[in-house]
Amino acid sequence: MIVDASLVIDAVSDPGPRGHVARAALAAQPAAETLVAPGHFAFEVMSGLRAAANRPGHPLAEGDLQAALADAEALDIHIEETPWRDVHRGWELARSSLRYADAVYVAAAERHHTALLTSDSRIERSGALMACTIITIVAE
Repeated sequence: MIVDASLVIDAVSDPGPRGHVARAALAAQPAAETLVAPGHFAFEVMSGLRAAANRPGHPLAEGDLQAALADAEALDIHIEETPWRDVHRGWELARSSLRYADAVYVAAAERHHTALLTSDSRIERSGALMACTIITIVAE
């Protein structure tokens, strides 16, 4: 299963409903199935955590960043190198309204013949022609 940064950011930084459903989705993955992310994942997690800490009203504070990053690392997500074929496929996918960084997650899921687990509903709504399943986790 490919996992993207949005889901992990929610899981480690949100004590409310978004974080609850993100943590439940990660916990529901079979232990035998490795969670995988493309090479830019760690940078996106750190960037997203910093943005959350700087957002007025967000429960994550600047002083919580190190602990949130350690929690993300503890999820034991295998970060793989991003092959050039994913870079090129991401470029194709990003021709629609799909953000390029998100397109690389989709490309990785396609290459692995697996699903992408995300909390970013924009990926499914992008209109990009994707050859993988997108599992979008949202709080009710």
